[in-house]
Amino acid sequence: MVFSGSAVRQRSDLLEIVSVLDLDAVLERAATIGAHRTGARRVVLAVLDDVEDSCHGEQPRLLVHGIDPEAAAVLRERLGDAGLPLADERAGGREPDVLRTLDPESGDEVLRVPVLVHGRLFADLLLADPAGDGFADAAVESIAELGRVTGVAVRNALSYALSERRREAVELAAAVDQSLRPPFLLAEPMARIAEGARRIAGARTAAVVAAGEHGVDVTAVAGERSDALPRLLDRVAEQARTAQGDGADFTARVDGETVWGVPLSPDHAYVGVVVLVLDPARTGRFPEDRSLLTSFVRHGSLVLDHGVLQQERQHAVLEADRDRIARDLHDVVIQRLYATGLTLRARTAHNGTGTTGTGVASADHVAEAIREINDSIRDIRSTIFALERGSSGSLRRDVLALAQEYESALGFLPVVRTWGPVDSLVEQDLAEQATVVLREALSNCARHAHASRCEVDVSAEHGLLTLTVTDDGRGAGTDDGPRSGLRNLAARARELGGGLDVGPADGRGTRLRWQVRLDRQAGPEPTSGAEPSAPGAVVDPVGEPDPGADPVAGSDAGAVETEG
Repeated sequence: MVFSGSAVRQRSDLLEIVSVLDLDAVLERAATIGAHRTGARRVVLAVLDDVEDSCHGEQPRLLVHGIDPEAAAVLRERLGDAGLPLADERAGGREPDVLRTLDPESGDEVLRVPVLVHGRLFADLLLADPAGDGFADAAVESIAELGRVTGVAVRNALSYALSERRREAVELAAAVDQSLRPPFLLAEPMARIAEGARRIAGARTAAVVAAGEHGVDVTAVAGERSDALPRLLDRVAEQARTAQGDGADFTARVDGETVWGVPLSPDHAYVGVVVLVLDPARTGRFPEDRSLLTSFVRHGSLVLDHGVLQQERQHAVLEADRDRIARDLHDVVIQRLYATGLTLRARTAHNGTGTTGTGVASADHVAEAIREINDSIRDIRSTIFALERGSSGSLRRDVLALAQEYESALGFLPVVRTWGPVDSLVEQDLAEQATVVLREALSNCARHAHASRCEVDVSAEHGLLTLTVTDDGRGAGTDDGPRSGLRNLAARARELGGGLDVGPADGRGTRLRWQVRLDRQAGPEPTSGAEPSAPGAVVDPVGEPDPGADPVAGSDAGAVETEG
């Protein structure tokens, strides 16, 4: 059989389509070849398969040739108003190979070619504005063949894309597993779950959150982190709480953004939701994406469950070591020092003071030794005090408690958000400093701001502890009293290698940001040396007994502390 040159070119075009495994490339080539075969000057290919059960809204994704997207959408809507059964109507029965109609506005003939995948309508190929008087019968037959071949090529591209996504999901799940290697930190699997979910879903942003009644705890964020993210998470907090309970995912539209929430398994130790902000520019999501992402997140739940148990074992071992060291210091070391001090004091008393110069010098040396022993006992008791306190404190719990404490003074409950593993990264003494700062900030808001909303953000990320308090009140004032209170907060920050910034919030109100290093071995210069200008009230920290203070008031340098 001998083929003409045009037939060979057409066969070559079809082979070119089926040889491509990238979906967008398949669709773009189908639109281009359709224009060349029919002489159509305007081509619109509307992808519909990702509209049903989709997070992207109800509008199809349009690929165009010879027409801008806005005009393409108008043309498609116009044809639908004229009675052309478009693909998204999903009418029952077999779709025709080609449907011919007229553009009600221009009167030009329009061809509609359905692209079927596994018997399901996947896309609409619309060809309009033919170069001649209309579309030739041969062109119509040729374009029908193009529609069938495009369906096969799309099916192949989807199968390949699915296999690639499955492979990537397996690799990402393995990366989450590797985060369990010691030394284990819960922040590591959280970060890998967020990044893996973002990549599987093709999302702009992914966050692992735990939604409580008083706010949202954000334990990990991957991808873009816009200023609007906190408000977006607040808007879906109620849906996230519901998902944490029933284990069902959810979708939402928030300020033009499409949000998809997939809960971690509610039957495991860590309860939370992976919240994804989807990218509207990405290729449409297909049903397999939901299954892949759900499986990945469920796997992450198992890893977190194992990690939490591992962390609890680590804490149990640490607490046992603390108790053992404290007992040894108290029962052995202090007793030995105490006995040594008594012996030295007894010898000093026996020798008396009416001795030669050498004897006086020896007595002075003994007195100095006794003072050093007293210092050692105080240091050891301080260590025992710190060991007995352990690491049972929770900055997150303290922040929530302060927010509830100030609810009556403010007239509303502040919104609380935590970012990162604040309880595991922030040491107890630093957490106490942060709660003092928060108490000052909430007091300022209650007494001076006249606000109707207050947001508290606590972040432990990038080696920094950041406390941000934002209100929508009347803004910064000039009172000398409040300014002195904020100067105290700035001094606290400088002592810890950080700084304090106070200034206007977006829109109205005041934003206070107190930031210090988590690792305070070599602190940076303060982030702000300017004098704060927001209203504030001085709230001094509640004092704790100094475990290093000398328990024997008025004792002389040669006295030995009694065991109490």
